[in-house]
Amino acid sequence: PLLKLVNDISSIEATLQSNHTLRYVGLGGVLDPVSEIQIKIDVATRINRNRHQREAGREKVIQTQLHSETRAALCRLQGDNHSVFNEIDPLHLPEVFALIARHHGHGELYDALSSSIMLLFSTVNVKKCIQQERDYHAAKVAEHRTKAEQLDVKLASMEEAVEGNERNNDFVNHSSKRRRKWLWRLLDG
Repeated sequence: PLLKLVNDISSIEATLQSNHTLRYVGLGGVLDPVSEIQIKIDVATRINRNRHQREAGREKVIQTQLHSETRAALCRLQGDNHSVFNEIDPLHLPEVFALIARHHGHGELYDALSSSIMLLFSTVNVKKCIQQERDYHAAKVAEHRTKAEQLDVKLASMEEAVEGNERNNDFVNHSSKRRRKWLWRLLDG
């Protein structure tokens, strides 16, 4: 109960509301000074001594809630066992991960990411992702349709040009036949 008083690990909110004014707790032989509980009490009161109350609460959260081994030990001692990441709004997780990396290193960051990966996936709006992908492909279809129409116009104009050339050739051939006939008539005449 005394450990829970100076650092309640049951939730982040409980840690923030723990007692941050107790600076020394001497139990005079009740607890062995090297017992795990006494050591955790000493850590919490040391944080209280070195900071204002608000800063002490924040520091306790960082040092105990956001450090996997410390949190596991405190949970075992206080009989609590739940994931701290379930309490955190997924939109705040990047900031929390940055705090973990800055204060505890990349090993702790990896542990935090591993234990919260499903929570991260729950923030993805699958329906919206599918809609965006569909819209992307629909835009590509429209783009390809427009390009196909442009190519059809080019092909049609090329075919018209070929037909026009054939008509001109027919006309030229027909005209030259007439001229030859006319010329032969003059010469025969």
